[in-house]
Amino acid sequence: MIKSQVGRRYSKAIFDIAEEKNQVKEIYELLNSAMVLYRTDKGFKNFIRNPLISNEEKKLVLNEIFGKDNSDNLNILLYILDKGRINCIKYIVAEYLKIYYRKNRILDVRATFTKELTEEQKKKLIDKLSQKNWKRNQLRNKN
Repeated sequence: MIKSQVGRRYSKAIFDIAEEKNQVKEIYELLNSAMVLYRTDKGFKNFIRNPLISNEEKKLVLNEIFGKDNSDNLNILLYILDKGRINCIKYIVAEYLKIYYRKNRILDVRATFTKELTEEQKKKLIDKLSQKNWKRNQLRNKN
């Protein structure tokens, strides 16, 4: 199964659980933190991917890093680890975010400009986009 399919399947299941628990944003923040750490910290990535290190040891480390806020939510991350899908975390988070945006009618706009927009220009652009029936818009300058 390719990683994007894994991302869709897991994110849908995780989102359903998050909605049941009314923890959609909190679970997103946990998954996103794990993804950022996985992508930016080579030592962490090597540790998580190392087959010689037991899942129990990995769980202890994940619990130490992420278990401070809500251990119930951490179980989702531990489940991803147990299923050997931690290397798909960026796909899972990306698909989770797509579901979140779609359900909350948020349009994620990435735009490239020759120069930085002023706050007034950003506001006008967001207002124009909002008139197209989107509840909320998120504008990011692509560099």
